[in-house]
Order: sequence, then C-alpha cells, then structure tokens
Amino acid sequence: MTAVLVIVGVTLVALIIAAALFYIITRYFEARYDRTYMTHDERGFKRALAGKVVLWDYEEAVVKGPTAPHIEFVALDPATGGRRTVKLMDPRTGAINLRPQYCAPLPFEAVTADSHKVIVEARVQFSLNRDLLKHVYEIQEFSLALDTRIQSAFRSEIGKRKDEELRGALHDVERGVIEQLRRAEEEGDEAGEPGMALGVRFHTSAFTYTQPDEFAAPAMAGAIVGPGATPEQQVAARAFARAQGVLALRPQQIDQLADVFKDRDPASTAAILSLMDMQTRQNIAEALAASGQLVVLTAQELGLFGAAAQRDAVSRSRAQLGPNGAAPGA
Repeated sequence: MTAVLVIVGVTLVALIIAAALFYIITRYFEARYDRTYMTHDERGFKRALAGKVVLWDYEEAVVKGPTAPHIEFVALDPATGGRRTVKLMDPRTGAINLRPQYCAPLPFEAVTADSHKVIVEARVQFSLNRDLLKHVYEIQEFSLALDTRIQSAFRSEIGKRKDEELRGALHDVERGVIEQLRRAEEEGDEAGEPGMALGVRFHTSAFTYTQPDEFAAPAMAGAIVGPGATPEQQVAARAFARAQGVLALRPQQIDQLADVFKDRDPASTAAILSLMDMQTRQNIAEALAASGQLVVLTAQELGLFGAAAQRDAVSRSRAQLGPNGAAPGA
C-alpha cells in the first residue's frame, strides 16, 4: 500500500513539474533592446516587456493575432521608388520592432507665409518608445496618426517663412520639425495633458520641396485643345484665354516675378523685361483680334508672300517714284 502511495505521489509531482515546465515554456518571453512585447488583460494594456520574463498571471497575455492594433508606417520602396507599408508588429508572435525606421509620407502641400504653395517630400527617422507603448496600443490607425503629425509639423514650420526665405532655411525647418514632434510627445505622455503621445521617439528629419507651375496651370486647364479639336472647342478655348486677361497674374505670381529680378545684373533684367514686353504686346494683339477690334492680315493675304510678290511690289514702288527716284509731279 505504501509503495502504491509513493508511486501515486511521485506521479503527481512529475505531472505538476511537467505542467509547470510547460507553462513556463509557453509563457516565457525574451525582450531585447531592439525588440519587445506588449501585454494586456481584460482591463486593457498592462505593460511592455523588458528582459527575460515569464507571465505568471494567467490573465495577462501578449498582444498578437488579428485583433492586435495595426502598428505600421509608410516607407520608401527602394525597388520601385514608390511607397510601401512596413509592419512594426509581427501579428503571429506579437514581437514589436524597436529599431529606428524612416517614415516617408506621400507628397503633400504646404503654404508659405506669403501664400506660395509647395509640394513637400519629407523623411523622418523614428523608433517606438518602449516606455510609451500604451499610447501605441490605444491608437487604432498608427500609420495615419504618424503621417498626420509629421505633415502638420512641416506645414507649421514652412508656414512661418516666405518662399524666398525657405530656400535658405532648410536645416532650420528640419530642426524645428523635430522639436515640434518631440514637444508633442512630451505634452501628451500623461493623462490630463493636451494632445496625445504616439509612443514614438523622433530622431532626425529631412525634406525637399518643389513649386507647382502656377503660371501655366490655369491657362493649360482650359485653353489647350488637341490637333483634332472641333471649331466649337477652339472657340471655347479662345474665349477662356480672353477671360484670363492680358496679364492675369495672381499676387503670388507677381511675388515670384519679384524673386526672378532679385540680385540680377542690369543686362539680365533688361533681357527679361524685353521678353515680357514682347509677350505682353502679343497678348494684347491676340485679345484685340479675338474681340474683333483689330484685324490681323498675314503676308500671304497682303500679297507679300514669296519672292515674286516682293519683286512686283518693288517694281510698282519704283514706277510710282519715277525714273529719278522722285514721285511723279515732284
């Protein structure tokens, strides 16, 4: 009887040890400096793991699977030059990447202090903050929130400067963007503070920008017709061109012209003014001709097309002047 009890006791102990080992193995996680795991329970987010951890609380579980938050961002695709989505959480294991990454939002518009539009291509280096992963857990669309915060910071910094100042202040803008992003994290990392932290460390930023062709865009939108355009389409295009006026420039375009003349030598300025004068005269002539106030005749219509017509015109001129080069009766 005693032997049976011993066997049963040993078996129970072995089962308990095996169950404990199985529990430890399945609930053991190793977080490194570049990788961690989030855990939650029925009350929500619990903690971000650091080091070697066994989850002894049976209610605590690693965040993973289809119900886990989508922690991803938009990055450049080196193969195509376009954009791709990069996941920072492995949905199968729940491992979260803490390494620095480069977010590259799609090109977006910003407006300078003097109302010039610029198209911005931005790059921001960031990494997830292990200590603030609670905010990452609570954000439903992390990628959208990150892109919005980055775009807002760039628009704010660009909007403080005029377009001619922006060219020489690229580094100041990049530094100001990082300061804004870091300040937003600090002001929203505790309950009751304004805003909400994203749970991100921002490291560096860089951007380039281009200016849309505001001079050609309005006219190109309505005045261009194809070679096979119908007469009605051609009439509509001319009407649209007349409606633009002889010098239909918006204040932003006039400001851009001022930038063109800035710091130029007199010869360059005179050449640009000469070209603008000729273009303005052409615009005036076309506007008057289209309205019927001016009749424009070609050389062919005047009979001055070709060498023969020119010789006949010279002969008639000589006949009118007489043999001595003077007009008859003079």
